[in-house]
Amino acid sequence: MDLSLSLFGSCSETHNIVSLFANIEHKKRLPPEPQTGNVEYKLKLINPSKNRLEHLITQLNWRLHEGRGKAIYEIGVEDNGVLKGLSEEEMSNSLDTLEIMAMKLGAKTQIIKEYILDSGKKIAEVLITMSLREINL
Repeated sequence: MDLSLSLFGSCSETHNIVSLFANIEHKKRLPPEPQTGNVEYKLKLINPSKNRLEHLITQLNWRLHEGRGKAIYEIGVEDNGVLKGLSEEEMSNSLDTLEIMAMKLGAKTQIIKEYILDSGKKIAEVLITMSLREINL
């Protein structure tokens, strides 16, 4: 069975999501970002240059291949797992960029969960899905 990872909590069983944390409220950080697999941490995705956007799209494509059509993006999280969070505007802009990245690949995004830190900043967990027909495995 193909299992994707969800770091903040469970999602609909139709997505085959497995939670690494039952309860994020007492966590200050996640495990460091895995180098392989379908989970990607991004502190923020705001106004990338054309070259940077192309790199981000390539990276998303790789994560989708790793997850056989499913990827999980943790927005507002550093690569080392520290939960930094983003302002409302930064989160909105980052989610817009992630949507553009996904659309370029023919994929779709779905916010699984948003979490508000004690600082008032937000973290979002986003599921990106692509039809297996779109992936050249």
